[in-house]
This record gives sequence, C-alpha cells and structure tokens, in this order.
Amino acid sequence: MTLPRPLRCLLLAVLVLAPAGAHAQEADALYLSSRRAPVRLTLGAAHQTYEVDGLDLSETSIPLTLSAPLGTRFGVSVVAHQATASGEGLADLSGVSDVQLGLSYYTAVGAGSIVASLGLNLPSGLRELSAEEFTTAVLLSQHVFAFHVPGFGQGFNVAPGLVAAYPVADGVVLGLGAAYQRTGVFAPLDGLDDYDPGDEITLTGGLDVRTGLTANLSAEITYTHYTADEVDGAEVFTAGGRLSGTVQYLQYLGQNELRLAARLRSPARSTLPATFAAEDEELRTIPTQTLLMASYRPRLTPAVTLGLLARARLYGATEIFAGRNAFDAGLLPTVGLSPTVRVQARFVYTAGDVTGFDAGAGLVVEW
Repeated sequence: MTLPRPLRCLLLAVLVLAPAGAHAQEADALYLSSRRAPVRLTLGAAHQTYEVDGLDLSETSIPLTLSAPLGTRFGVSVVAHQATASGEGLADLSGVSDVQLGLSYYTAVGAGSIVASLGLNLPSGLRELSAEEFTTAVLLSQHVFAFHVPGFGQGFNVAPGLVAAYPVADGVVLGLGAAYQRTGVFAPLDGLDDYDPGDEITLTGGLDVRTGLTANLSAEITYTHYTADEVDGAEVFTAGGRLSGTVQYLQYLGQNELRLAARLRSPARSTLPATFAAEDEELRTIPTQTLLMASYRPRLTPAVTLGLLARARLYGATEIFAGRNAFDAGLLPTVGLSPTVRVQARFVYTAGDVTGFDAGAGLVVEW
C-alpha cells in the first residue's frame, strides 16, 4: 500500500522526531585527567519561548545534575529534568524526563589516558502520549528551537564507550573514541506499543594542539551509524549515517577566556521501506546543521565573571520542515557567593527565522 505523502511525512515525524534524541543524542566531551574532580551539584530553572511562522512554543525546565568522583579513577553522574511545555493551540506537556545515569573509569597508559564510560537512560519520563500531546512533542524536538528538554521519555538505553588520548608530539595530543548505544523498546504514542529505535555506533577522532602558552586549537571528526527502527519486529525506518566535524580555538587572556568554534553536521538521507511506500524511498529527515560560535568570559572581579555569547545556527531543509536560520546573542554572568557556591545566570536572545529568548539561573555547589 502506498501512503499519501502527508501521511508518510507524519510517519517520519513519529519515527524520527518525537522520541527526541533517539537519533540526535550528542556524546558529552570526556576530559581526561588524573586530577581528582570535585563533587558538583547544580539546580536551576530556565524559561524558553520562541515564535516561528506564527507558532508560539514555550518551555519551563528545572534541571538537576550531580557528578562525583568515586576515588581517583571512578566517577558517577546523574541528570534529571522537570519540564512543562505549551503553545497556542497545542496540548500542554508536563512531567519529568528520563533520568540519565553515567559511570566512568579513568586509567593512565604510558604517557596517555583511557576513559571507559557507561551511560544509562532510565525510563522515568512521559510515554504513551495522546495524538495532541504527541504533536507538541514533535515540535519540541526540532533542532532549531534548542530546548533544554527536547523530549520526555524513551526506553531503557545502554551506551558503553571508550576514549583514549595520547601525546604524539610536543604539545600535540591525539584522541580516538568509540561508543555504542543499545536503545530499548518503548511506546512514544498511545497505540504504538512496540517501537524499537535503531541502535547507534559512533566513531570519533581528534587532535588537540597547543599553539601558545595559553592557547590551543582542537579539531574532531565523528561518524555515527544507525541500525533500522522497528515496530512490532518490522523495519519501518532507517536513519542515514551522520558525519560531523568540529574546530575550536581556546585562548586565555590573563583571567579572561576567548573561545571560537565551528561545527558542521551532515546526515545522510534516511530510508522509508516499501512497507510504507510504493518502493524503498530515500528522504532527508534530519537537517544539515552549521554552527558558528564566539564567546568571551572577562573576569570583572575575583567573584564576578561576565560571559558574552554570539552564535549562528543554520539548518538545512528536510522533507518535513523548511530550512531555518537562528542567530543568538547572550549574557551568561557568574557570581561567586563563597569558595564552594556560585550562581550562574543566562539570557540569550534569538533572532532570524525563529525569534525568542532563553532565560534562567542556577546554583552550583562544588566541594
């Protein structure tokens, strides 16, 4: 049976966009060090509201993160969010997201370092959404909005990884990494009880070059391969692989920090099998993304740092959504209340095809 094009596009939204992260998760950077990291607890609140083509969409989120060393080699982290999303003419979504648990192990190997990690997604968030709630979830997951909580619930996911860094010359460090994510079955939509997102295999390599006493230049290339999504054991969608490259320059000017970065993510076309079309059909469902960013963090006093942010986010067109460009300008001040407690705030204004703002503040405790 051949589905009409609007229904096929909706199907792609169901299988790709709504799980909010099944095909868009980004691995956190691993900083290799033998120095014992502090225990860090953060608690804050943020409100984001955006408008595009007459559509208003808002989200208020409360993140809670905890990271702690277990001795000098092991570490653990926990991330959870509570969020409420709404929009004009849209059903409200409110609840907690899935809890993210991370475990890591560090060891030195000769002059280099190895970090083994294990990430777990614990299914504590919203699932089995109504059709109206699902529409809101699809919009939340759009990359151009950059919501802090782009999705509320997935299945039980397990993601082991391994990263190695080794100095290959004076001031030059080579990094290589690999990760695998096994995604669990869950019900994103009421009536779709057996959705199994494709697993992910990620390979990455990079170089970090010291260009001066207080400056370094780094570059990274990452490739991610996805296996097919399945519903009730039948393949329904295969996301194309994704290749991304990042270049970053970091310079310390006294106690001030300058950071320049550029990133390009280029996903391949995805495949909708003949079960849902006249024949296997390749479609672009995930946008090409270009990021250009500059930030400067001047220290005004021993306790106050003012962060300045300028960013351009460019998204290519897909089969479902038009291309979008967003330009951000922000202030990100930090105020130290004591040697172990500081307040971080942010206000980022967005203009371009999407207009709106991201405002929030949080408390960070380290010991």
